Amino acid sequence: MNRNLAFRLIGTLALFIAVLAPIFTLAAWLLAKPVWMSLLIAALLSPLAFYSFWYTLNSSHNMTLRWCWMQVLGIGTVLLLLVVIASFFTFRANPQSIGLVVLFAWPVLSAVALWQAHSITTRHLRIHAAELDASLRMVQISDVHVGSRSGNYLRKVVNTVNAHNPDMVVITGDLLDASSVTETDLIALADIQCPSYMCIGNHERYVDLDVALDAIAAHGVTILRDEIFITNGVQLIGVDDRDKPDALPELLARLQPDPNLFSVLLYHRPDGWHAAIQKRINLTLSGHTHAGQMFPFGLLVKRQYPQMAGLFTKENCSLFVSTGTGTWGPIFRLGTRNEMTVIDLHTEAVD
Repeated sequence: MNRNLAFRLIGTLALFIAVLAPIFTLAAWLLAKPVWMSLLIAALLSPLAFYSFWYTLNSSHNMTLRWCWMQVLGIGTVLLLLVVIASFFTFRANPQSIGLVVLFAWPVLSAVALWQAHSITTRHLRIHAAELDASLRMVQISDVHVGSRSGNYLRKVVNTVNAHNPDMVVITGDLLDASSVTETDLIALADIQCPSYMCIGNHERYVDLDVALDAIAAHGVTILRDEIFITNGVQLIGVDDRDKPDALPELLARLQPDPNLFSVLLYHRPDGWHAAIQKRINLTLSGHTHAGQMFPFGLLVKRQYPQMAGLFTKENCSLFVSTGTGTWGPIFRLGTRNEMTVIDLHTEAVD
């Protein structure tokens, strides 16, 4: 099958499931109409909806419409969850009554998802780093997605970072996700009160990469691209995002990290850990997954990335996968959280 055709079919199906099907199902319940008829209408409208969605998503001249489409996707996903749950009760209760309950719960749950997307939870980690002369603190942020999120949200992220008084900040990719993002949108980065380092994510690759990296670096962020940078006794290894991690073993062998230094690998996706373990890299920091961002998508993401979120340890090597400090597309989180990770590297053994 033609790749573009397959992509259109998958996109159309996704919009049908996440937006049109739940909306038309709710309408059928409220109007006491056959659900199958509503779903048929939704299916016929899905290709048109996908065309509109894809056009606005890729047009820099329709940012407002793009933003609106993304929020529709989020609100529809909230409704999808409610409709799936409510469907089990329609066999025992009046569908119109069930529809009224769903209609009331929909804005309430959407408000909760919106609130979760604007809150930032701090995750604290203590990692043993005997190789260091002194303990230090680093803060990881990941997947802020300026473009989907505003410069004001980035300002909130930076203020929260500074409140933790870190010795360094590491950004594990997807700081931005739109070609329209400018230096001005990223100006809050200049107020980070310690050195900051970044590896690129897939969304930096999807825009004009050179322009994006220039806009980021203009505010003092050091971007590590398949290279090693040593600071405060920590060996930072920044690796570009790749669609597949196949090149990582050879790349890490070429970079030749010093085994006598505490090493931290910054790699956007959590599927390169096997290569880090082979090179005895102490700590790998990743993001990318958003833990699915909105339930039930996490169930699908976990099939792709078994280490979807949290801390994992194997052979004295650790991997931490952030759920992301921001959100992509819809400014909604359901069953997940925005996360900022405060990592204390201690010279003493951690209990």
